[in-house]
Amino acid sequence: MHRAIVLQETAPLESIELLGGLINVMSDTQKGDEQSVTVQESSGAGFGPPPHSHPWSETFYVISGAVDFMLNEDGYHCGAGAMVYIPADQVHAFQSCAEGVRMIEFTGPGSQALDLFRSLSAFLKQASPDELDKVRSIFSQHGATLHI
Repeated sequence: MHRAIVLQETAPLESIELLGGLINVMSDTQKGDEQSVTVQESSGAGFGPPPHSHPWSETFYVISGAVDFMLNEDGYHCGAGAMVYIPADQVHAFQSCAEGVRMIEFTGPGSQALDLFRSLSAFLKQASPDELDKVRSIFSQHGATLHI
């Protein structure tokens, strides 16, 4: 049976610190939800992943602030109220602007995003981000490819 997901101002299931931002997990497929949903908040400018791709789609809705998205060779500046859909297997990246960003991310079927976020967060807390080969390996273990 499918279950509705209603996001309200409730406590997250989990919070993950990653790359200078905070990812608040609002629903999780491992907890029976059909789709993973994360609310991502930046503590300031520069939050976001480098160019990467993965076999699941993502949709982002910007709640406040602004963010620059890159999809393949195209760039998009997005403020509050913007929605960005990233199809599966497309190279993409984003970076929050000077005022930071708060946005909701909906991931498509087959998403390994939460496991990827958890693994990267754990690794980066104990190691230097300069260890790019290990970061590539973590992306790969979760079905994603780093494009840097």
